Amino acid sequence: MRRYASPWESILSGLILSAGIFVGALFHSSMHLAYADGSLANVTRRGHLRVGIDASVGGTYMFWNPKTQYYDGFEWEIAQKIAEKMRLELRPINIPWGVQPDRLAARQIDLILSVREQGGLDGDQYKDRFIETVPYYLSSQRILVRRESARISTLRDLIGKRVGVVANSGGAAVIETYNKNRGNAIRVFSSRDINRMLSQLSDRTLDAMLLDEPVAIWQIEKHPNFTVVGESFLPIALVAIVNKDDESLYKAVNQAISQIKYEGTLELILRRWKLWGNSQKSLKSAVASPVIRSTIICYFGVSN
Repeated sequence: MRRYASPWESILSGLILSAGIFVGALFHSSMHLAYADGSLANVTRRGHLRVGIDASVGGTYMFWNPKTQYYDGFEWEIAQKIAEKMRLELRPINIPWGVQPDRLAARQIDLILSVREQGGLDGDQYKDRFIETVPYYLSSQRILVRRESARISTLRDLIGKRVGVVANSGGAAVIETYNKNRGNAIRVFSSRDINRMLSQLSDRTLDAMLLDEPVAIWQIEKHPNFTVVGESFLPIALVAIVNKDDESLYKAVNQAISQIKYEGTLELILRRWKLWGNSQKSLKSAVASPVIRSTIICYFGVSN
């Protein structure tokens, strides 16, 4: 004789089925979260943060300090604070600047903090592979002159002058843009040998140089006869870079940078290196979005 289920049995079966579906969905969701959080969990379990740097970039970004026999520079101090906020040991991995993205993709390091422009890795080669943190510095171009030439203060003052720029740098982009509408009014001398150009500035072969502000400030410290004049040009946000799949690690690094901003620690670091100015104040409230993006060229070969 065929038995028909009672209404209560049907309701109970439905509840059991629904509960099973819910538990399955919850398990799937928890597995997804565990996977998403794996990057931060792995770093935390390891106990140290592997940060890709390049000490040959030079002051005041990142350099090898012969006095302390260790790394130094404002980017180094920022990396230290990020690791400190994450309660991790900082493990610097010195890697040539050009191959850092490949090492990050191969997971030989956890992040890059080494003069990386916002949007600098958006090209086809690295598209959708990495994610950028909030900016930690706005790098501008500054005019470097001999102190006796302090009357120079604007790009207009450079018309007819011999100006040195690092090839393919932000300074080169500024002069090129200025000259387009003025018939090459500024006499540009482009080279990758910054030490040679500094010597030419000193012996009056060059009248001025246009350099990244951290590099220009560093040269003032080393050459008392040099000074920085005028306003800054072409502010470009610098960011740390993380693998796009490492979402939990990215959020933790981002939070650490945001914390040192709002607590005033970032300002103290930049002031110590004489890099804090009006343009840096926007770091606390907004992400910079430069209209022009230069190609960062590391100043390899600059003596520290």
